[in-house]
Amino acid sequence: MHIALLLAAAFAAELSAQPLPQADRRLGNARIVVAGDTITASTGKVERRWVRQQEGLATVSLRDLTTGREWCKPGLGAGPDWDLPGRIGRGSRAELVSVQVDKANDDGFTNDYLEVVTRFRYDSARLEIEHVVWVFPDAPGIRTQLRVKALDGFDPTGLPEAETTRNYYGNTMAVPSARTEYLPLDYSVCNRRRYWGYYNDPGTRHDQSRDMLREEVVEGFPVFQSEDIHWASGISTEYGDSADEGVVVVKESHKCVNQQGHYTGSFYVGPQGLRVTGWGLKPDEIETGRFRDCWASWTILFRGGNDGMQLALKSFDRKRYPVFPQRDMMMICDTWGPANPGGAQFAQEEYLLREIPLLADLGIDVLRIDDGWQINPWGGDKEVFRPSYPDKWENITRACRSNGVRLGLWVAIQRARQEDLMANLKEAGIVTWKVDFDHLNNRAAFENRFRNIRELMKAAWMKTQFSFCPEYADPRYGWYYAKEYGSIYFQNIQEALPEHLIMVPYHVLRQHWLMCKYFNSNKLQVMLQNPKRVDGRYSDAPQHGHAYCFAMGLPFIPVFFQSAQYLDDEGRSELKQLISTYRDNRRKMFECYTFPIGDMPSNGSWSGFQMADESQREGFILLFREMHNAEAQRSVRLKFLAGRRVRISDLRNGQSSEQQADAEGNMTFTINDPADFLFLRYKVVD
Repeated sequence: MHIALLLAAAFAAELSAQPLPQADRRLGNARIVVAGDTITASTGKVERRWVRQQEGLATVSLRDLTTGREWCKPGLGAGPDWDLPGRIGRGSRAELVSVQVDKANDDGFTNDYLEVVTRFRYDSARLEIEHVVWVFPDAPGIRTQLRVKALDGFDPTGLPEAETTRNYYGNTMAVPSARTEYLPLDYSVCNRRRYWGYYNDPGTRHDQSRDMLREEVVEGFPVFQSEDIHWASGISTEYGDSADEGVVVVKESHKCVNQQGHYTGSFYVGPQGLRVTGWGLKPDEIETGRFRDCWASWTILFRGGNDGMQLALKSFDRKRYPVFPQRDMMMICDTWGPANPGGAQFAQEEYLLREIPLLADLGIDVLRIDDGWQINPWGGDKEVFRPSYPDKWENITRACRSNGVRLGLWVAIQRARQEDLMANLKEAGIVTWKVDFDHLNNRAAFENRFRNIRELMKAAWMKTQFSFCPEYADPRYGWYYAKEYGSIYFQNIQEALPEHLIMVPYHVLRQHWLMCKYFNSNKLQVMLQNPKRVDGRYSDAPQHGHAYCFAMGLPFIPVFFQSAQYLDDEGRSELKQLISTYRDNRRKMFECYTFPIGDMPSNGSWSGFQMADESQREGFILLFREMHNAEAQRSVRLKFLAGRRVRISDLRNGQSSEQQADAEGNMTFTINDPADFLFLRYKVVD
């Protein structure tokens, strides 16, 4: 027995010492090279290098291939990029099982990428771990992820489930949970740290004191004591006196500022670099026989200050979560819009048959029937997500076809049977599903939900998608997760009751402005109400025009959250004209990146959005002069246009002009009246 144990130990040591199998694979400008003890992954813009150690893989280099700048500090490494306190860490022995390099696209749910999967066995911990790297050609960053499987004899007892704390001389200090990512960044040189995240339950944040975005910049260096940030989805480490360039890390998870979700962990910045924790698996969720996913991370490089950081983040987000115009670009009427406070009456067939031709006349693409279409709504075991109409889908689908309107459905996803949703998809050609009342509080819930969603989408490939609703305080989807399936449904704002959801134009504009800072606008469905039906005791909406209020949603996926039957002739004419102009330009707008410009909306500001295309030489501008602003003319700093000469076309009146941006990108605009706006298209001409 003693000899057998010695032979087993010798064999394990031999496995640990074996070099990685050689590989060299390309996809466009992307490349993965495995040689000796090193894995090198490059997008053509960013290169990251890992070296095999006894404990696993450790990042030793992160390089900007455009400038040649190296971001990792030599000798700073704190062991492997991952750990599991109590089982895997310094001194652990990782036996190499396999290395596999392939081209993939996640069954078509994302863009093509190169993937390298390195599998290690930790015999003493009775675990296997796969380290997964996705490399998208020409992306400004790289995605990494762990997958974990238990071996026979694995014991989860005593392993950390989440962040804990300890009392140290009266100070409550964070104790990290399992690490998923590590970067040996240098925090001893001039830098600042920008942390940000978005809240869930957006309907309860609809006032000027509850912004959707939380953003904090921490200054001071060197960093001697660890900063532990549990609420953020991302960190931007910005180097130099001007903070002009740096490294962004984003947690691909359903974490929100006010809802930590399922073991999403924290960011830890300190003398040894940046650590990211949160496997997203409770120890007792680690199973034998199969690997389960942990939360992924994005590592992104940027230049050009905060504007460049926003662009790099959005560019990578779009690589990871592509937008397909034929599937995702639409204007939706959601029938809950006129609710007061309930909206089930607007799912009745008689109402829908009157609404459909009026929507077609306005130029709306999709009628999405909200709660109330199903059999026995809220009927417990008797509720069935099949049509309650006498002729099922026949009359409604006939009206949609004859008017060129497509159909969407609301669904309470936890109560709906998969076979019923599949039947509705096939019978009614559902192009978008509003998914509501979800609760994702364990790994099985994630796996079950998205397995079923994938099945539905594959049954109508590129013809159906999902809109995830993050309302209420339950753990749902977050803002950097699950967007390969469609988009996120934003604030459930209404025209009347309940009072706290009543539409206030500058509140709506403010939250849209904040959302598009670190989130791609074409992944967000925004609700647009009829301002003339809003109760004037709670809002100044009746003093605003239909076009002004609807224009606030044009950089996003506009949702006509109202009734066409309640428009007067003047309102109908105003909206038809704006929607027609938007439709003429929306494909180009949809493919742009959107940025907030001007001041934060306050009801006394000039504020708006700039949409820039990939070249950053063309795009669109929406500028709003708010109700209480006294300036008819204003200089506004635009992005990516410093010192450029620009031709500007006013899409509302057809007039064109040219203007030279100054060295900071400022240009002057005129809006003669308060509560009015500009809708412009621009092109660099120098």
